[in-house]
Amino acid sequence: MRRPALYRPTPDTGWSHPYTGLVARAVFYNDGGQPPAVPPAPTPANMPGTPANPAPPAAGGEPGGNPPMVQITQDRLSKMMAAEKDDGRRSALRSIATAAGLDPDTVDLDPAKMGSLLKQAQEAERQRMTEVERREADAAAAAEKAGRELAAAQAMTRAASLQMTLMGLGAAPGVLGDVTAILRNDLANVDNPTDDQIREAAEKLKARRPGDFGAQAPAAPGTPPPAPAGTPAGGPPSRQTPSGKPGDRGREMALRRGHLKAS
Repeated sequence: MRRPALYRPTPDTGWSHPYTGLVARAVFYNDGGQPPAVPPAPTPANMPGTPANPAPPAAGGEPGGNPPMVQITQDRLSKMMAAEKDDGRRSALRSIATAAGLDPDTVDLDPAKMGSLLKQAQEAERQRMTEVERREADAAAAAEKAGRELAAAQAMTRAASLQMTLMGLGAAPGVLGDVTAILRNDLANVDNPTDDQIREAAEKLKARRPGDFGAQAPAAPGTPPPAPAGTPAGGPPSRQTPSGKPGDRGREMALRRGHLKAS
């Protein structure tokens, strides 16, 4: 006997679609139109011309035109630096010889002999001067020397005045030189300071640095003063030295509780 047929839903396959009839043909067999046309192969006439001689590489032989890397030894580098140093010294000696009225191409530019050559040039220039010019040169040299000596004397006098003012305010001898240098720096913008200006600046310096003038520096905030027992205030109490013999306190407690009889 044949097995009775049972109703089963039709499975959806990849070929199933909701269109039937002519619409199904139009939709199911539509391939999207004609494929795009293949471009024709280029002909030699359309190809760009290739230059016969290729362009030379960039300068330096490296991409981007960077200069080539040169490697030198330490010995060669030392020789190059020594040569540059000699060239600089020779150029300086030529400039000195030219300023002294000497021909740098005919004189010996030895550094050991340049002093004597310059002295001879000065003597020769002095011999060519007349008596009046010689006296004027001597007077100018004497005036320049006197000006230097006067400036040195004024500097010494000012330093002595600064030190006397600082010592009068109680500056410590051990730091007198440093305090004087600080005061001199404070008065650097004052031309020929008077005694009042020096004293005012010294008093400001004393207020700014009281430790250099014998004043005791204030204690740092938060530091407690020492306690009478020698330990800092606020710390643990000092240990008291016990009085009496060992065991006295225990015997006293035993007597109070009646464990021992009084002798």
